[in-house]
Amino acid sequence: MLTVLLCDGAYPAFAAEGHLPVGPERAQLRGAPPAPSLPRRPVNPRQGSHLLLEDDRRLDRFDLDYGLTELCRLGRFRQKRDRFLIVRLGGYTHGAVVGGHWALYDPEGLAVPDLVYAVRGQDTARCRVYVIRHLEPGL
Repeated sequence: MLTVLLCDGAYPAFAAEGHLPVGPERAQLRGAPPAPSLPRRPVNPRQGSHLLLEDDRRLDRFDLDYGLTELCRLGRFRQKRDRFLIVRLGGYTHGAVVGGHWALYDPEGLAVPDLVYAVRGQDTARCRVYVIRHLEPGL
């Protein structure tokens, strides 16, 4: 009986596409209302944050700095004030630091001056540091 339920003939609409439906045609629980749509997050998640860069590319499209990532995981490369500087990449907001800036804690001095880094997961063992771009003059 179980074999009959899982065969292609039991669900011909799904078998033709090769996947389960998504979006408004996906299965709903009986009596449960559809999930509400959530409002978009603001660009500056905290009052006092300064946006350095906004780009359509996601964070994983930028280069990961393995050395600084290890230091970040050890607490040796971080923002002094969380989310003081931010970047918005692919619709998500991430913390940012600038090499040589007062808001960066870098006792080893490995950050390149005026280079913008995105910091994801600061103060965790999963911290990652990405190289974004050089800071434009006048910022």
